[in-house]
This record gives sequence, C-alpha cells and structure tokens, in this order.
Amino acid sequence: MITPQTLEEYYIRIGRLKQRYLQQRFADDLPVFTSHEEAAAWFRSLFADDFIFVEEMDAANSEKHYLYDIIHDREIWEHRQKDLIEKGTANGRGMLLCTQRVDIYADGSVDMAF
Repeated sequence: MITPQTLEEYYIRIGRLKQRYLQQRFADDLPVFTSHEEAAAWFRSLFADDFIFVEEMDAANSEKHYLYDIIHDREIWEHRQKDLIEKGTANGRGMLLCTQRVDIYADGSVDMAF
C-alpha cells in the first residue's frame, strides 16, 4: 500500500545523475479511483506541491484526459522552466528525468510514464 511512509520504497535511481524515479510497481499498487478529481486529490495528498497540473486534453473516446507531472528534482525542474520561458527550449543534464508524467482520465484511470 502506498503511503507517505512507504513511498521511498517505490523509487529507483536511473540516468547519469542517478535521479530518483518511480518504478512500475508504484502504478501497480495505486488504489482504484472512480474519477479524475479523486485520483488528482490522492496524488496531491502524497506529493503536495511536487504534483503539478500540466494541461487538459481530449482523449480518443471523447473523455477528458488530464496531464500532470510529479517533480522529483525541484532544482533541475526550476532551471528547466526558466530556460523554457527565457530561451524557448531547455536541455541539460537531468532535465528529462526531473519529472514523471501522470495521465489521469475522467473515469479515474491512471497511466504513468516509465
């Protein structure tokens, strides 16, 4: 069961910088959600300000699809955001793995990037 006390057990270290990243086991152990709002609230309760809304999209079946990121490395993420605003692009060590995408659908189903 995923709790604030067990969360660290779900991380692995990957990439050149050995950044923290949630593994598939995390998605496998997620609770069953019945709505986007319920799922987003659960993630927000676990990750607080490190769970951020990215955008709303239409899914293939005409339902809404909500994109979020979990920020794993805030310092690199803030640098990436600054570069995107100032330069229109961002690249550098660790920028790809500083966040992890979470897709939440209107029915509460969740897909994650691994």
